[in-house]
Amino acid sequence: MRIKRIPKSEKMLTKVENSLTEPEKMLTDLSKQIFELLTVVYGQSPWSEAYILADLRQQHSDYFVLEEGDKLLGFLAISTLMDELEVTNLAVHPDVQGQGFATNLLTELENFTGSLFLEVRASNLPAQKCYEKFGFVIYHRRKNYYEKPVEDALLMRKEQF
Repeated sequence: MRIKRIPKSEKMLTKVENSLTEPEKMLTDLSKQIFELLTVVYGQSPWSEAYILADLRQQHSDYFVLEEGDKLLGFLAISTLMDELEVTNLAVHPDVQGQGFATNLLTELENFTGSLFLEVRASNLPAQKCYEKFGFVIYHRRKNYYEKPVEDALLMRKEQF
């Protein structure tokens, strides 16, 4: 895993790319921070710490992490396979939502060439508007996809060629 830091005002955006050279402790600490952030954002994390750690180790996964000091403010997780990219998660701490951090994270995808996909809760209108601002369009609805509470997922895509 290689880490590239890009300053965003006083915040720091870190791209976490997979490789076997980074210390295991860093991966474990990051997975714990992501789990804690997801718990704060959703009330209950949709991903377990073990899942996050395993995903961080995946060759096809990349994480973009927005930090202030030692505090994780947000992250974007993606999975890439050939010319397809899936946004697997995007979360921003409630204390800093509405300040453009999701936008900062999503701009990291601008240089990708191919098809981009994601899913979002039907009730999450702020996220849908953010994704639409980046050119994503709804193309399908998965009935009762989410649990706690049961809710439809909207599938969105964007073509970048």
